[in-house]
Amino acid sequence: MAATPPRQAASLGNLTLLRTQLGFELLADSSDYINLLLARDGIYEAPETDLVTRILRPGDTCIDAGCHIGYYSCLFAKLVGEKGRVYAFDANPNACRITRHNLGINGFFAEVIHMALAESKGRRPFHISVEGQTGLSSLGRIATVKETISVPCSRLDDFLEDRRIGGVRLLKLDVEGAEEMVLQGLQHSLAAHMIDFILVECFDERLQLLNTSTHKVANILRSSGYIPWEYGTENPAGWSEASEVRSRGDCNYLFSSSAVTSGIPSVSLAAGLLGTQAQRDQQSDSLLKENNALRKDLERLQDDIDWLLDSIKTHEDESARLSSEKRDLEILWAQVQNSTSWHMLNRWRRLRNRLAPEGSWHRRFYESVLRQFNKTGGGVSERG
Repeated sequence: MAATPPRQAASLGNLTLLRTQLGFELLADSSDYINLLLARDGIYEAPETDLVTRILRPGDTCIDAGCHIGYYSCLFAKLVGEKGRVYAFDANPNACRITRHNLGINGFFAEVIHMALAESKGRRPFHISVEGQTGLSSLGRIATVKETISVPCSRLDDFLEDRRIGGVRLLKLDVEGAEEMVLQGLQHSLAAHMIDFILVECFDERLQLLNTSTHKVANILRSSGYIPWEYGTENPAGWSEASEVRSRGDCNYLFSSSAVTSGIPSVSLAAGLLGTQAQRDQQSDSLLKENNALRKDLERLQDDIDWLLDSIKTHEDESARLSSEKRDLEILWAQVQNSTSWHMLNRWRRLRNRLAPEGSWHRRFYESVLRQFNKTGGGVSERG
């Protein structure tokens, strides 16, 4: 089935839709660890992802045991195409629901089965972890348990036989400590080398939840004729055959069947992918710092503008007050000029100027008499 056109990232409640670098989108819990990595890098487990793209071919059959949000299920479906088959398993019903949704929004097809793969058929308690750590849910008792449910379990050998699946190109096995249980239920297929490649997490911290270890997991596979490969130890830029299988929380081991004639790619693009992402992160950090500096400059500029606007307002208020006072004085002056007393005073001034011109001894005599009169309390004042 052809993939639907990708959409822009969107937020759906506490779930976020993220665009990957691989050409498909994933819906994930916004607080979950894988969501943070996908939001940052656009890719998850770059060495393993690069390896899968080289191993899988159109028409292949592959199994995603512990599908979580369906990252590998979508990748497998994209690579094997319409003629291939993908089977995804998870004991967490919510993980199955999200995986189905993620396959659907990308136009991919895979069969998603709510089941815990184990060494026998029946039911087992499954411990679901708290939000943000749903990928740590396990058949083993965990410290971050939110709730415990009963789930169906079955052997992977029985599933392959029931579906008449004669061969599997790749089994991705990440079941939070139950890896040995899955392999114990796969003894027939391992002995017959029905599976070409097994990509498995070997992390003692998780395996100890079910009283097992990396050593036991590796021994099952090695005793069945599978060869271990590791990334980034002996070959910093690719995969190399592992002389020892040790607990590693940062990556997975690849076990290849001795019946597989094609070799493992010795060169990986993972370092380049992560290096390019690191450069983008540095550029993003630089742009973020510049953006923060510009935002602070804008805040200071806004403060200056606010101060200037306040000053203009104060000036306008003062101008309005002075204009009002000026208008009051003009009105008062007009009232004085229009009064009877003012007109009589003006007529007296004209008469005085004719009888006692400015600078004459008559004018000086008149002014001295007027001053003496004012000193005695007469209160007469004449100006102009």
